Amino acid sequence: MIKSKYNWNLNNPTEYISDSIAQRLKLSPIIKKILESKHIIEEEDIQRILNGVDINHDCSLLSDIDKTIERINQAIDKNERILVYGDYDADGVTSTTILVHTLQKLGAQVGWYIPNRFTEGYGPNELAFQNAYDEGISLIITVDNGIQGHAEIKMAQDLGVDVIVTDHHEIGRTLPEAYAIVHPMHPEFDYPFKYLCGAGVAYKLAQALLENVPNYFKAYAAIGTIADLVSLTDENRSIVQQGLKVMNDSCPVAVKALLNQASYNDEITEETIGFIIGPRLNAVGRLEDASLAAELLMSDSVDEAEFLAEQVGHFNQERKDIVAQITEEALAMAEDYVSQGHQFLLLAKEDWHEGVLGIVASKIVETYSLPTLILNIDYEQNHAKGSARSIEQVSMFEILNAHQDLISKFGGHHMAAGMTMDIDNVEALRDGLNEWMARLSETTSLDPSKKIDVLLNEADITIKNIKDIHKLRPFGTDFNSPLFEIQNMTINSLKAIGKEQNHLKMTLGDSNLPALFWQNGAYATQLDNGQPVNLIGNLQINEWNGNQTPQFIVQDIAMDTMQILDYRSKSKNTHFLNNDHTTAFVIHSKVQKSNENEFYYGEVIPAEYDKIVFRDLPNTLDELKSTLQQTEISQIYLVFQHKMSIYFEGMPSINLFKQCYKALINKKEMNLATEGMMLCDFLNIKANSLKFMLKVFLELGFINEDDGIITIASQPSKQDIETSQLYQARLSRIEVEKLLLYDDFNHLKLWIKTQLGYSN
Repeated sequence: MIKSKYNWNLNNPTEYISDSIAQRLKLSPIIKKILESKHIIEEEDIQRILNGVDINHDCSLLSDIDKTIERINQAIDKNERILVYGDYDADGVTSTTILVHTLQKLGAQVGWYIPNRFTEGYGPNELAFQNAYDEGISLIITVDNGIQGHAEIKMAQDLGVDVIVTDHHEIGRTLPEAYAIVHPMHPEFDYPFKYLCGAGVAYKLAQALLENVPNYFKAYAAIGTIADLVSLTDENRSIVQQGLKVMNDSCPVAVKALLNQASYNDEITEETIGFIIGPRLNAVGRLEDASLAAELLMSDSVDEAEFLAEQVGHFNQERKDIVAQITEEALAMAEDYVSQGHQFLLLAKEDWHEGVLGIVASKIVETYSLPTLILNIDYEQNHAKGSARSIEQVSMFEILNAHQDLISKFGGHHMAAGMTMDIDNVEALRDGLNEWMARLSETTSLDPSKKIDVLLNEADITIKNIKDIHKLRPFGTDFNSPLFEIQNMTINSLKAIGKEQNHLKMTLGDSNLPALFWQNGAYATQLDNGQPVNLIGNLQINEWNGNQTPQFIVQDIAMDTMQILDYRSKSKNTHFLNNDHTTAFVIHSKVQKSNENEFYYGEVIPAEYDKIVFRDLPNTLDELKSTLQQTEISQIYLVFQHKMSIYFEGMPSINLFKQCYKALINKKEMNLATEGMMLCDFLNIKANSLKFMLKVFLELGFINEDDGIITIASQPSKQDIETSQLYQARLSRIEVEKLLLYDDFNHLKLWIKTQLGYSN
């Protein structure tokens, strides 16, 4: 049995698309089910999804937009110096580029500034604003930040520098005293769509300022929208659809350079942005000054863009290396805390790069499904700084806000946060967070879950259906790629793949459906051919040499039946289970126990262990039966290591025993060291067989042995050879080896299942 990592919840729609709409729009059955699962049943809404209907809300409805346009035009007319103040992530650099280019097209005297994550932090910075004033700047326009910059904005306004805030982040209890605030969630205005990203807001401002908005603005707005994980519905969906079309029709120089650097030349989709473009733009600001990423996006020179993209690529590789190193260390810490029962993982260490801690936190959450805070310890500054990621059931903002007396500064939302605190408070915060989680767990299930859109039959998995699904793109936040469940798919083949064997590749079912499970190569040691499995995941098309085949990208796996896994081959080992606290090892009684999870055959194995490794060969099959019949188990690993085998030597026949005894009588006395091999040659047997027969004779009192000299007993009692305990032990050993070492695995599985009470 393999328990799924997630609870699988199949969406059961209560309303359905009418047959007339389905026929009119020519919806395939699978598309109909997907849309119903996502509660999209009205014809107009379906048309928007399928046909990409342009949703472009009136930008005049944005907060303070008229005031903003008037102030910008005034600055241009009076030749005032304008500063665009951006942010260091992908959304920040794309929004910076959009607004800078907009103002340049209007003839403005404009510059731009992106704060350094490490020396200045997120959002408005007093020193940066002071420097802007000293340089003669009279108008600052923030993009993708500013809504929380109360003190800094007031300082600038007091100096006589007007600040226009364009932002999309959550608004606090009060608004900053800025000259104007352009924000889709402004409480005093009613913009129809609340979830634009920073680049989306900059794009709307560009629409308000320019008669003709350049097409590449749509591409940059789409990149910011996808990379910032905002809702991919309504206007955002249109922005992304149009931006992707621009990138595929006439790719902007900077985007093309990034794709060339990644050796990517296929269709540009939301996944291209999410996995190639976005991470590269983010990498620069995570490690150093993000200005390089903004310079790349602003470039219109192919040579310059290629040069800058190469540098961005180096940052991205460095980011990957740093993440891998910190993740390895953090996982080791997390394992220890999980074993202690922690339900909130606070992991802290010196010299962890602050720019990547959010990524590391996400990886820990993926592994343990527990809210996680990763902190870098800076002893010189006596503070800890880092990032947190959460699970659906736990509001990271709420839980940190409940402990703000221990935290110097923090900000965030339900699923993520960033924070700074004194080192002295780290342990108290860890205790407090876990106490809070303990109380929450009394009333709320913390088990992670996945929402499944459609239960698939194997016959549904076709190229045509997958192409139909692609018509629903783009997928993203609030409109996720459809998650499918397929049941009872027989494994035809499986193997771990990748440089570090950390991915799993399988073929499944009657159609030999290829399936890939990224970052889960360990399952190659827990599954076997012929086993039925249940899977959830996404459908893709794999194209190779012009041939297209369906492919299933696995997100989780489960198996209802108990597993019996064959590890008798020396090429396999169970080292991966050594630190698994739910695994028991059954060993031979002559072996000294070294761990509390080691048990002898016949001993009671506590219920906390649901996996058993039969490491050593038992003396008898009854020993194995006894252990099997008293244990509740989901997985059995058969190793049966042994020093030597006697199966192929077999048991000497009774006739051979008689011949040997007769030879000894004729000899009367024999020196085993000098005459043993001659007796072996005479009987045509191996030395081990002779030694065994002599031990049986000794046990039964037929002979005597003194310092290697064998003599016949003077008055031996008449006994059958079969009554010897050694003889019976060898029979048992041969029986054990025949079944457990050399029998067909399917027959051995059947025997084990019979002992466990299975009918087949």
